[in-house]
Amino acid sequence: MEKYKVAAEKMLKGNTHPDLIAKEALVRAQFSSQQREGFFNEAYGELLVQYFTAWLGTDPHEVKTREFIYNSALALGDVKQKLINFETYGKNVPYIEDNAQ
Repeated sequence: MEKYKVAAEKMLKGNTHPDLIAKEALVRAQFSSQQREGFFNEAYGELLVQYFTAWLGTDPHEVKTREFIYNSALALGDVKQKLINFETYGKNVPYIEDNAQ
């Protein structure tokens, strides 16, 4: 319970300045964004290497298998791009809403 003491005291006091709360939220958001980006880049890299090694393990006459592996790698790239687009759009929503008013 000792590890939660600081958070509990901060919440129970209730007199934290809004600017301080906003700064803490920004730091947490940047941290989670970096962690998520690192996680997905590592996972994407591992999958891409697995596809590439599987492709290298095929013989030149195995055209359908090679095309399937190649198209799977392309699909993986499409998924990564869609995730990037969602995250970028999510970061820009507050600015879009401000400009719409």
